[in-house]
Amino acid sequence: MLPHTLVRIVRGTVDMKTQNETTLTVFYNDDYINPSDIETRTKAKPIAELIEQGVVPGVRLASPTMATREQLLQVHSEAYVDQIWGESDVLRGSILASTGGVLAAVNQAINDGASGSLSSGLHHAKHNRYDGFCYVNGLALAALHAIEFFSLQDVGILDLDAHCGGGTFELVGNHPQVRLSDVSVVGYDTWSSSDPRHFIKIVKSADQYLDEVKNSLEHLCGIDFLIYNAGMDPFEDGGGMRGITREILEERERLVAQWCIDTQTPAFFVLAGGYTSSKLDLDGLAKLHIPTIKEFRRILSSK
Repeated sequence: MLPHTLVRIVRGTVDMKTQNETTLTVFYNDDYINPSDIETRTKAKPIAELIEQGVVPGVRLASPTMATREQLLQVHSEAYVDQIWGESDVLRGSILASTGGVLAAVNQAINDGASGSLSSGLHHAKHNRYDGFCYVNGLALAALHAIEFFSLQDVGILDLDAHCGGGTFELVGNHPQVRLSDVSVVGYDTWSSSDPRHFIKIVKSADQYLDEVKNSLEHLCGIDFLIYNAGMDPFEDGGGMRGITREILEERERLVAQWCIDTQTPAFFVLAGGYTSSKLDLDGLAKLHIPTIKEFRRILSSK
C-alpha cells in the first residue's frame, strides 16, 4: 500500500461519522495496478500519490473490497467471466479491485453527494468480451447497482472519454431507467439510437467541444444520479484532438461540477481514458486528471 502519511486508507465503505462532511472520498488501493500493463492499469498509482501529498486538500483515499463473480454476472456472460477468472492473479486482481471501487463510489456518492474511484477501462467492455482495454463495464454495473440498491428511477451516464461507449450502450441502452450522454472526438465503438433518452455526438473540431459538453449535460437534466466517465484522452498532447488543451479540459470539469451543484445531482467519477505520448509522460498524465478531483471536491464544499 501507499505510505499512510497524509491520508488514511480504510477498508470498505467509509464510516462518515468520523469524517468531515466536506471530505471527498476517492477509492483506490494498489491492487488496481498491473505494473506490466498500459496506462489504464498503471496511472492510478501516481494519481493516488498526488492525493496523498495533499495536492488536492480535503480528499481522502479509501480502499474498496473487490467485486465478486456474482456482481460481474449482472452485466457479463458466464463464459466471459470464466475467462476473466482465468487471467493472471495480478490482472484479475486489478480488474476486481477497480470494479469494486466503482461500486463503492456509487454507495459513497449516494451518501455524501459526490465521490470517485481511480478506475479506468470500463465503457468498451461488452456482454461476452473484452474490448478496447476494457474488461468489465463498470459504468453499466454502477447504473444497475444504483437502480437496484437505491431504487433510483433515472440514472445518467456522462461519457466524455475520447472514444464512444458502445459497450455501455449494448448493456444498458435499452434499460428504461438509464440515460446515456456521450461526447467523443473519435468514432471508435460508436453507437446510435433513436431513443430520446440518449445523446451522442462525435465532435469534429475543438471549437465545438465545450458546446457539445454543455448540450450533453442539458440532455441529462432531471436525472437522480450521475455516473461520470471523465476521460482525459481528448487532450491534444495525449493522442486526442488538436486544440483540446489543458485549459479546455479544466473548463470541462468545471462545467460538469457546476451542473451537479446547480441541479443538486449526486455524482461520482472514474478516470476513464488518458495515455502517455512523446509529449506527455506518466507524471504529466496523472496531473491531467487532478482537475476532476478538485472539481468533485468543490461539489461537496458547495453543500
